[in-house]
Amino acid sequence: MPARLFQSIPNKRDFLARSLGATGGLRLLERLAEARRTLVVLTYHRIAPRGVGADPYYDPVISATPEGFRDQMRMVRDRFQIVRPEDLAGGASVANGRKPLAMVTFDDGYRDNHDAALPILQELEIPATFFIPTDFFERPRLPWWDHVAYCLKTTPAPRLVLKRTDDDASPLTIELGPDPTPDARTEAIMRVIRAVLAGEVPDQAAFLARLEAQAKVAVDSPTLGRDLFMTWEHLKRLVARGHTIGSHGHGHVALATLPDTLQRREFALSRTILEAAVGRPVKTVAYPYGWPGAFTPRTIELAADAGYTVGFTALEGVNHLDAPDFAPLALRRLNIGAGDTPALLRSRAAIHAALGKSWL
Repeated sequence: MPARLFQSIPNKRDFLARSLGATGGLRLLERLAEARRTLVVLTYHRIAPRGVGADPYYDPVISATPEGFRDQMRMVRDRFQIVRPEDLAGGASVANGRKPLAMVTFDDGYRDNHDAALPILQELEIPATFFIPTDFFERPRLPWWDHVAYCLKTTPAPRLVLKRTDDDASPLTIELGPDPTPDARTEAIMRVIRAVLAGEVPDQAAFLARLEAQAKVAVDSPTLGRDLFMTWEHLKRLVARGHTIGSHGHGHVALATLPDTLQRREFALSRTILEAAVGRPVKTVAYPYGWPGAFTPRTIELAADAGYTVGFTALEGVNHLDAPDFAPLALRRLNIGAGDTPALLRSRAAIHAALGKSWL
């Protein structure tokens, strides 16, 4: 294919995935993977329309539209044996056929998990696990990433000068202009998000206050947070429908940045609150952020000490249940993003299962 023609394809990863299927390569990879007991864990955050005009919050946490999610779940139902975290205790009895195993997980507890995803999960009879940061439920508010996006998607200001700290000598300067494009707003959001994730903002609350002032946007964070996230009643409904509730820590902080005493508190407090709320044991945890540096082997030890038996990271990949190094408290997942079609999702899982990593 000429390079110019390939560059014109809007979703190149999906095109490559479909090509892999059309040439028989996908089926070959799936056959190679059949010899191993493979667990694929899918990570979702939000199920909602995406874009500056469609949603005022942080686009990258929108994993799929409702229509796209239904298509993905149909593929998962047809191609995988779907299991729950508690099923891993069954060991060899988990797999009852040649299909690879799959779990469906949701992080953060957004309300569209209940309103948009739950009806589809019930329709297709797919169990899922929902990881809840309990402090967002006890003290509703926008997470910092959604707070940033809300300000920069709605600001009328053509220019913002954002001090990371009170004495910042070289603040972030954002030039939006009088009539900013959606791409300009998106790039501004990503600049600020990158600065926070890089540790350049030691006091998030103070920084968000400066952002609001520069953006000329008043953010009623408690009210918006109550609308954006599920409630305890929603969680009880999920459990009544056969789904699993797990911990996502209490304050959604990178656990490995905390001393042992505070990590223990995050694990214990979130579990205590969730068990009281839903009336079921909570044995499953997803480490907030989940990438290297956000959790460590010590974090995993502390999770085990706190009574958790299954833990999930954000490390990309699938899990081989027969591998000598299989670690149920450090499971890998495939993060699902807006461009993940059913064909692409299936190909990503197959490549990881057969080769150990994916180029898609």
